[in-house]
Amino acid sequence: MLRSTNLLTLACLLSLAACGAAPVEESAPPPDTSGGEPVATAAAPEVPTGPLPEGVTPTHYTLALRIVPTEDRFSGTADIRVTIDRPTTEIWMHGTQLHVSRASISPGLADAAAHTAIEARWEPSDHEGVDALRFDTPVGPGEATIHLEYDAAFDRQLKGLYRVDVGGDSYAFTQFEATSARYAFPGFDEPRFKTPFDLSIVMRAADRAVSNTTLTETTPLEGEMQRVRFATTEPLPTYLVAMAVGPLDIVEAPPIPPNAVRTRPLPLRGVAARGRGPELAYALAHTPAIVAALEDYFGIEYPYDKLDIIAVPDFASGAMENAGAITFRETLLLLNDHAPEDQVRAFTSVMAHELAHHWFGDLVTMPWWDDIWLNEAFATWMGQHIVGVVAPDQHAELSLLAGVHGAMSSDSLAAARQIRQPVETEDDIRNAFDSITYQKGGGVLAMFERWVGEDVFRDGIRLYLRQHRFGTARSEDLLQALSEVAGRDVATPFLSFLEQPGVPLISAHLACGEGGRFVDLTQRRYAPTGSSIEAAASIWSVPVCVRFGVGRQAQESCTLLSGPSARIPIPDDHCPDWIFPNADAAGYYRFTLPPEDLAALVAHGYASLTPAERLSLGNNLRAAFASGALPVADVLAASERLATDDTRLVALEPLALYTALIDDLVPEARRDEARAYVRSVYAPRFTRLGWTARARDDGDTVLLRRDLASYLVRVVRDPAVRTRAAALGRAYLGFGGDGQIHPRAVEPTLVSTALIAAVNEPVHDAPNAAFFDALLEHLVGTSDAMLRTNILVAIGSVEDPGLAARALSLGGDSRLRVNEVTIPLQVQADSPEGRLRAWAWAGSSFDSVFARVATTRGGYAPLIFAGFCDAEHRSELEEFFTPRLATLPGAPRNLRSALEAISLCIARVDGQRASAVSFLDAHPPRRR
Repeated sequence: MLRSTNLLTLACLLSLAACGAAPVEESAPPPDTSGGEPVATAAAPEVPTGPLPEGVTPTHYTLALRIVPTEDRFSGTADIRVTIDRPTTEIWMHGTQLHVSRASISPGLADAAAHTAIEARWEPSDHEGVDALRFDTPVGPGEATIHLEYDAAFDRQLKGLYRVDVGGDSYAFTQFEATSARYAFPGFDEPRFKTPFDLSIVMRAADRAVSNTTLTETTPLEGEMQRVRFATTEPLPTYLVAMAVGPLDIVEAPPIPPNAVRTRPLPLRGVAARGRGPELAYALAHTPAIVAALEDYFGIEYPYDKLDIIAVPDFASGAMENAGAITFRETLLLLNDHAPEDQVRAFTSVMAHELAHHWFGDLVTMPWWDDIWLNEAFATWMGQHIVGVVAPDQHAELSLLAGVHGAMSSDSLAAARQIRQPVETEDDIRNAFDSITYQKGGGVLAMFERWVGEDVFRDGIRLYLRQHRFGTARSEDLLQALSEVAGRDVATPFLSFLEQPGVPLISAHLACGEGGRFVDLTQRRYAPTGSSIEAAASIWSVPVCVRFGVGRQAQESCTLLSGPSARIPIPDDHCPDWIFPNADAAGYYRFTLPPEDLAALVAHGYASLTPAERLSLGNNLRAAFASGALPVADVLAASERLATDDTRLVALEPLALYTALIDDLVPEARRDEARAYVRSVYAPRFTRLGWTARARDDGDTVLLRRDLASYLVRVVRDPAVRTRAAALGRAYLGFGGDGQIHPRAVEPTLVSTALIAAVNEPVHDAPNAAFFDALLEHLVGTSDAMLRTNILVAIGSVEDPGLAARALSLGGDSRLRVNEVTIPLQVQADSPEGRLRAWAWAGSSFDSVFARVATTRGGYAPLIFAGFCDAEHRSELEEFFTPRLATLPGAPRNLRSALEAISLCIARVDGQRASAVSFLDAHPPRRR
């Protein structure tokens, strides 16, 4: 699953909420009449809060559902074949907010009707989602079939089986990961239980349905209804089952042709809401190459009988890897003729990620959520690898590295968790889907791939997949396969990264003398200024490769740093002119150099570094500022060279530092001076790029134009750029003219920036309320998810307090989709002034708005306000969220992270403000 991330504008757009459960009804256990093993009963059974008890294993599901999306409720029957290890009168299962009207269990191998059914009671517990099936006559050991008849309300918070109303039509979609299948049917909702599923759906004759497998039978029924039946699935965990029902457009694409790995053609279809099918053309044309590249890497054919890609109008996550039926946010699949470069790249990246899951996660599944990294880290790493094959011009390897650097920021907190975190509660499950799992995990995989070699690493993965095909496996199984193929111990160093939090900090020092030439290394845990981390308490086994240069020649030497220190010999007769302690930026660690070595690297080695190494250098400079190892004045001076780099992501690396300079490091009275300085760094380059794409522009140039325009408008507030952008925004919206959208009035990637500028440019020194109203009118009049996102980001960006209050109030507007309601809040909270307005709004409106949005995202709410940098707001944040933690799954750790981030910001300002001010004094604004 790809988490809900705004891949197309400026921030992670989260959907956020909560639920309850009924009390336990206890009953006395029956006497033991089995004459065999003792019956597994207890007078006061303990409710399992983690994995369900051992002893009952599902082996097959038959689900028959009635789904009419225009109604409020759906209904169904579930026949679940199980194996029971010993006699019992109680089976713990999962089901949330289900009204079970009939329950029974039948011993034997056949279906329930062939045996005498034993009546049972479905008794919810006081732990949400865990229920007991109890019966008076013992059953087991052996086979049995559980029969349950039930009904439930369609969910409205984008989980389970939920209803979406759009364009006058109603649809039903599913999102079951991590623990939401239990909202749609009773069962054993854990990833370790992989079984075949047989599914049939009764629905309106006018509707269409898709699921994991091919539709095999359609039977007309009375009352303009029909029953559709799907082929039996391969073994699946409950979280990978999927359904979609409604007036869907289903577009048949040419089958993906056979290749050296797959001998059969693979059916491919695109699915969307009514009328949106034609917009699937780009996705359907470009998906086959990604499938073929994955099959070539794994040496295993795509494991399922067909592939549907489904654009969902309202979806909490970015996308979900349901076997054979991948669901996506519409912005990722519906690309029109004017699709911007960032949307095209988002499609490629996310499609590669989700299809990679069909091997890592679907074909082989982790048995419990502590190993979710086996799914998500691999899909993150594998996705960028495949994008490198099918679209090398997108430079996915640099995007992954930038994501790894972002994960390092989270991993630098004392509140950071380890990749393989023990999962004991619902909070732990929600926290598992974060940058530590995805980006840190992906970065660690890339590091060990380089250490053992690409071919060895690939062969180890292939062995692992063959050994556990259609089954489950744990971290140890993967590491054993890698070690077996590598012929050395991969597990021990790998586990040092899996099972402890934090970022290693490698200090490197070049030593040349009569005794030889060496790079001396020491390691400790990286800790920012003000942190409570005990830096010396952690030791990793780190593959370290040092690149060094003598004249124009660059070489590298490597070691496995497994203790506090090590020495790498330099195999050259001359002392290097410079050293770079992370060759190819492949290591998941930060580094420091003595001042003289750092100066030599910047002066003599910069031009010899790869783009990834230059990006790493910039991030390490910023980390040295955050830890107090370097004064911010020195880092700002060095960052000017990075800002002029030819590689887009390297040139953008200083933006976070410049934002900190403007927002926090200098006194508020000098923010305009800080903006003027940053403007002098970036505005000339943007002027050269211009507002219109040229025929020679590659994708990175197009995106650099977007990135600089956005930064100059939103953060730097460059008057000239804002004025021009505002004119383009008004032209795009037809404002003052015909009021129609004019897509060619502005470059596609600049639409969001243009609308932000237009809504913030005053008219005759008054707030631009008329343009704000025009944005709202277009918002409610369109179902185009990309346009809606751009409009909501613009609305959320308003700087006028009165208009900002109106923007924030949209969180309670029913015309917004569930996955949209927090966009204005998050965008508003992205600036110091807007954060104050957003925080004031939260005091009166947070509970009512967050009651609507997705439960699965609620725990991220504290992080929206993690940008504060003062003790007063830190205390207010803690006081506000502490009583709400129980209703926001995953929030306890995220609140700790937010509070720590604020404390660290305060410490940085205290330690670095004098240096920031001195830098500003020495760099007065330049004339343009």
